[in-house]
Amino acid sequence: MKVTVCLASFDGVLKVRIESFIGDNWPHVAVYSDNENLPERQGSDHDAILTVTNGRTVTPQPRTTLSETIMVNGDESVDEVLYLVNAKLGRLTNSDIACSDRGPSVESPLSRREFLFGMLGRSTPSANALGDAPIVSADSCEARFGCRKCVDTCPAPGALEIRENSLVVSKEHCIRCGLCAGICPVAAIQLPEMSDNAYRGLLGAIQKSPAPRKTLVITCCEEKVPKTSWIDVERVPGVGVIGVRQLAMAAGTSINATIVYCSDGLCAGKEHVKRAVDLISSITKASPPSVYYLEGAEGVAEIERIHNSAHKRKREVELPASPWKSYVTAIENISAEGAQSTGLGITDMQIAESCTLCYGCVDSCPHQALAIEQDRLDFTSEECTGCGFCAKICPERSITLSQMNGPIILSTRTVYKDEMIQCTRCKTPYVSAKMFKKVSGTIPSMENVISLCAKCRQIKIYEKLFGSFTPSNPQITTLRSSAQAVIKQDTG
Repeated sequence: MKVTVCLASFDGVLKVRIESFIGDNWPHVAVYSDNENLPERQGSDHDAILTVTNGRTVTPQPRTTLSETIMVNGDESVDEVLYLVNAKLGRLTNSDIACSDRGPSVESPLSRREFLFGMLGRSTPSANALGDAPIVSADSCEARFGCRKCVDTCPAPGALEIRENSLVVSKEHCIRCGLCAGICPVAAIQLPEMSDNAYRGLLGAIQKSPAPRKTLVITCCEEKVPKTSWIDVERVPGVGVIGVRQLAMAAGTSINATIVYCSDGLCAGKEHVKRAVDLISSITKASPPSVYYLEGAEGVAEIERIHNSAHKRKREVELPASPWKSYVTAIENISAEGAQSTGLGITDMQIAESCTLCYGCVDSCPHQALAIEQDRLDFTSEECTGCGFCAKICPERSITLSQMNGPIILSTRTVYKDEMIQCTRCKTPYVSAKMFKKVSGTIPSMENVISLCAKCRQIKIYEKLFGSFTPSNPQITTLRSSAQAVIKQDTG
């Protein structure tokens, strides 16, 4: 992501400090003053623009995919300005998904207010097609395994649909509430304005800042949040983009307080956010909490109070690259003893007695959450995203998945055991009793063959062909020599 910083109408110490800070911490970011004619550089040199201005003059900007502005009124210290610059760059430099090809938008998107008030009949084409609809990563999306969490959560009829095991987004019906991105456990669907990587970059930049107190406000209306020292305000199309996974990640960092603020209480995802805040607060049992949901004029008044009373948090963590692993790592880090798992989206598994330990689920699991060790099937809940593919392909229909309740268990546990049948020749355990019974019942005349392990079965075949299984047997030696000659001839 090519990011350019424009220092509009600045000179003196602040300009020098910003240039020095960016050079030391963001070496790939270009810095220009407004007198360097930045607008003429439009095209390939910048995908995103961060403008730092005193507001006395307006510097025209070239068209970019993303743009942010920091207004400096003169009351801030240099360190406060650098704190904001660092946070904005953490987000912008990781917003590559915003530059992906999203194609044209046939119809202007419905606002969440139009959706909530029933104005669903609009069909006027948009004069300026917007590329702000959710983007789906086909490689990551688990719709192909049977997952439909986003579809079941979406409040806009027709906005999301699964066709031929792939998730399809309707730009015309989508209201940009962000709920699909907030609920997806693997970040396969994201909003360009606040992608998963951008959010992680934002958290990383803020938590590494030496600021004395760090508060992050995520809001649908940035203009309603008053400017306050050491508070970074980030705009999103709808607050639903912040779910329990995103809040857990924030709570696991050194950020003192993370506040989700809806200016009018009309965001379609607000109830989802409120539940997520309650869940994270309940498992951390922190006092005061580190995550909040606020709305309306009363919420604005609360932001500064929360910021001033927030406790300093010492932890600074490096989150794993995987969105799901980042989430469960955060849950492990923030959970108090005895914390309950209800509502966190962690999966539990039950196995019926019909299981034959056939390896079907183990070989098919996209996250390696299942393993068979001799006579037992092991399940690792922290690896499982709940896609449901194992239950879908199980030939015995032995697998039942459900949301975990009770204490949080993020570890490996045995979910099924069966007696192992020994090979009648070498006495090595090789197949489960239920699988042996199933196969022998299907082909009873072959019981003397299936009672042997794979190795002994091969030996028996050789013995039938050549009389005995010994390396000195001339027939085996001749066969081996012929095979080696053919291989040598083929390879030259």
